[in-house]
Amino acid sequence: MSRPVWVGSLSFGVVTLPVRLHGAVASRQVRFHLLHDADGGRVQNRRVCAVDGEEVALEHVVRGYALDGGGHVAVTSGELDALDPQARRVIELTQFVDPSSVDPVLLDTSYHLVPAEGAEQAYALLTQALRSAGRAGVGELVLHQKGHLCLVAPHGRGLLLTTLHYADEVVSQDALPELALSAPEPAPQELDAALGLISARATDFDPRRYHDTHRERVLAFLERRARARPRAARPVTAGPRAGRAPEVDSGALRLRPRQAAREVRERD
Repeated sequence: MSRPVWVGSLSFGVVTLPVRLHGAVASRQVRFHLLHDADGGRVQNRRVCAVDGEEVALEHVVRGYALDGGGHVAVTSGELDALDPQARRVIELTQFVDPSSVDPVLLDTSYHLVPAEGAEQAYALLTQALRSAGRAGVGELVLHQKGHLCLVAPHGRGLLLTTLHYADEVVSQDALPELALSAPEPAPQELDAALGLISARATDFDPRRYHDTHRERVLAFLERRARARPRAARPVTAGPRAGRAPEVDSGALRLRPRQAAREVRERD
């Protein structure tokens, strides 16, 4: 069972009900560690000062805002924390809009909004009211120390909360010179051919038809590589003695020249 990312209340009018937020999407991206190809050891990322080349302890690292004229304005984490929005535990729905009027480019991250124990009746009331009215609630919440505009709409058996980008975060199409170029009107026969192709392939959208084939190929490749190299690299406990190369088990990663992706596919 997933853990909630936010616990609080949802308010609309005189009704307030306790709710929880659960992530609606789980990333399935294949993740890799950085390894030393000679001995298979994990590669560490270190904080190094660009001025003296020395490693910097975390307590001496501050954030800096780059100025247009050069240089930085340094701030501490404590100073930024003081500017964080107040962590209110209430999402107040202040407006109710037609969901189709919300530009898809504004949609950010979706969460399942579920009722806390004992709030099922009020939750069902809001869900049914929004579905019957064909509306979605607009409100604000503080999540991960950041204020978010959000949209609450019926989805399946419950409610879906989607955080929204603010209008000034959206890149206008007016900033894209390619879209300012005028193109000639398509010939009628070309338009008819395009409409025929669309009509022949028109269907209801079912996301289960589609799979991340790239991720599947990567995982299959890694499984084949793991079967071919059953022995894991032996942990390196000490540096090699002077004049000797490090000892590496036969199953460890070995230094090899970079190969083209096509050569890897053909071999595996």
